This record gives sequence, C-alpha cells and structure tokens, in this order.
Amino acid sequence: MRIELHAFPSTDHDFVAFALAALGVLPEPRTDSALQRALRVRYPTAIVTVQADLARHGEGPIIWYAFRTGASGSDAEPALDKAGAWAILDDDRRFIEVSAALARITELPARRMVGHRIEDFSNPADPSIGEDIARLWAEFRANGALSSTLRFNYLDGRPRELAYRLVADADGAGRHRLTVNVLPDPESAG
Repeated sequence: MRIELHAFPSTDHDFVAFALAALGVLPEPRTDSALQRALRVRYPTAIVTVQADLARHGEGPIIWYAFRTGASGSDAEPALDKAGAWAILDDDRRFIEVSAALARITELPARRMVGHRIEDFSNPADPSIGEDIARLWAEFRANGALSSTLRFNYLDGRPRELAYRLVADADGAGRHRLTVNVLPDPESAG
C-alpha cells in the first residue's frame, strides 16, 4: 500500500519532518493508528486521518493527514490577538457570542452557532474527535490558554488551515475568548 502523508500545519517544518520520519519507520502493515501513536510521543494531541474513499481520484497513493492540533503557543499568536474573527465560549465549551467574521469563516450564521458546543461542529467521521476535544479542553483549562492550527474545509470541499487561540476568562469569569485567522495557502504563495 502506497501512502502519501500531508502534515498540518504545513509551515511547521519540525512537525512535518517528524511525521514523515515516523511514517518511514512504521512496521508493516502500516496503520494510521500506529502513526498517530508514534506522533503522540512528541506531539501528545496529534491526530491522523485517512482520506475518504469518496475523495480519492484514480489509482494514486492513499492520502493520510497528520495534524498537530494541541500545541501551546505558536508563531501566529501576535496576529491572532488582532483577529477580527472571534467567539466567546463558556465553561461547557458552548458558543455564547460569535463575531460576523467568524461566522463568515465557518460559513454558518452566527445565530446557528450560539448555544452549541464546539464538538457539534466537528467531523462526525473522526472516531476520536470527542476524546481529542476533551484532551485539548483539559490542556486549555490547565494552562489558561491554547494556540494551534487545524485543517478546515470550505463547504465546497476546498481545504484551508486555520490558526486559533483560546484564552481563559479573557472577557470575564467563565467567558473564554477564541480568536481565529485563516492562514495563507503555502501552495498559492509562490
């Protein structure tokens, strides 16, 4: 089985190199769960998913996606502090306020997001998403902040990367500020 690995954020060259090296030393038969375990040695909240059969085109390699989802801190933090796309979350991970800019990014009306938990908008095909969100939320609560990137598709299926930062009690007790930026597509940059 030929596997092609896409690692995100693609601009994190250390993570990309680590993921490619880990894939290269996996024993046969290679599995996405084995790669995820290998990545979590250094990146505890990394996740690996496999391209859906419906998304495959022709006889090419099977695509695996590796995401470093839970890094505390990031080079994108200063830009995130100025982001116009924001939301306020409560202690139960529910959206209590959503900016128009974030609604445009998610391609949902803000009123449809308010009152719902973060996981209500996650990928239902990802069997570990609930566990991953709980782990990230626990890290956020322990540290008071969380920054990372994630892959998020437009409704038409085009991929993009988002950078986010979540800061505890930034808008008062139990009112946690989430800021989001769409990162430039490295393939279209040059």
